[in-house]
Amino acid sequence: MNEIEISNGALVRTWLPPGEIEPGAMEQIVNSARHPEVADAIAIMPDCHVGYGVTIGCVFPTINAVVPNAVGVDIGCGMSAINTGVRLDERRFDRQFWRAWSGDVQRNIPTGFAGNRTPARLERLDRPLRATELQSLVRDKAPAQLGTLGGGNHFLEAQVDEAGTVWFMVHSGSRHTGLRIANHYHTLAVANSQARGLDVGRDLSSLPLDDQVGQDYLVDMTWAAEFALESRLRMVRGLVQIFADRIERLGILINPEALPVINIPHNVAGLEMHGGRTVMVHRKGATSANLDEMGIIPGSMGSPSYIVRGRGNPLSFNSCSHGAGRRMGRKRAKEQITQSDFERSLQNTFSKASMTYVDEAPGAYKPIETVIERQQDLVEIVHTLRPIITVKGDSKARED
Repeated sequence: MNEIEISNGALVRTWLPPGEIEPGAMEQIVNSARHPEVADAIAIMPDCHVGYGVTIGCVFPTINAVVPNAVGVDIGCGMSAINTGVRLDERRFDRQFWRAWSGDVQRNIPTGFAGNRTPARLERLDRPLRATELQSLVRDKAPAQLGTLGGGNHFLEAQVDEAGTVWFMVHSGSRHTGLRIANHYHTLAVANSQARGLDVGRDLSSLPLDDQVGQDYLVDMTWAAEFALESRLRMVRGLVQIFADRIERLGILINPEALPVINIPHNVAGLEMHGGRTVMVHRKGATSANLDEMGIIPGSMGSPSYIVRGRGNPLSFNSCSHGAGRRMGRKRAKEQITQSDFERSLQNTFSKASMTYVDEAPGAYKPIETVIERQQDLVEIVHTLRPIITVKGDSKARED
């Protein structure tokens, strides 16, 4: 960990060496550190890269205020994983088996811009939002998208751990509902900050917690995070159920509903106690890593993912990275990564290298092993998961 002192700003603690922070990300870090409502320090994770307004891989604590852009547009985006307890039989669970499993997944779980053919039941999510202008989201959009993957860096994946046990993992968010909620409250934050004479620019506009609109954002943000969680749970259990149906034909029985799920979100904000004071901790592309808390740090389609246990390091506000982090922007990746490059990076998996999501190729990401090495004081590795096959939707996403 390194410290960067910002003139007229909060202390920056970074787990990414300062010399490797790209100029655009450093500019965003400095702006965040100089926010008039920032707490004493901010934390930068080893997967940090440029985001929208606030860097991805940032832990940003504020006093009596919430910054919608410090959560991001994909509210509640996160990871879920299940250990099936089934040993990988490479003879029977071969390329044909996993390609067939992948086909079943794609037929049962909508990806990209696709939605549910039959609207999903919202159950506990069927409640009004505080923003009256967004009520149609709950009525119309949410049932069509609950339990669906979307595109961008989201994925469905089968994996195997160091002991040869099969796992399933999901990375997904709140789809269009989270985006609309984020944009709505960001617009309100801009107007509110300007009315208060807060010199933060549009990107870092905030909402006071002692104002009704600030509380409304927290309520609707929580709804979007719950929507994202419910979607992940439905999908990850769906992956296991498809696997269970296939291995039952081989005489292997499991009960998907009885298997525990590890879940961790990485685009959220909430009040926490740090350094003897209550602060609003924004984790944008970062996850909580409280003492003994189980978490997930995914790699790329062709590299390992990790199940980790938090060390509760107060210097990072009990946080860790949310993944490997991009080393190429989407445009650059599309320009530079060829079909053959993509195929080579997936040669140890059964995944298909589709140019529709070439900006998600392993070459677009930082080496996950280096990212993990740099945060040994934040988490300990519990399991290392190697990808078997990955299912993705078309990649059309903002850098958020």
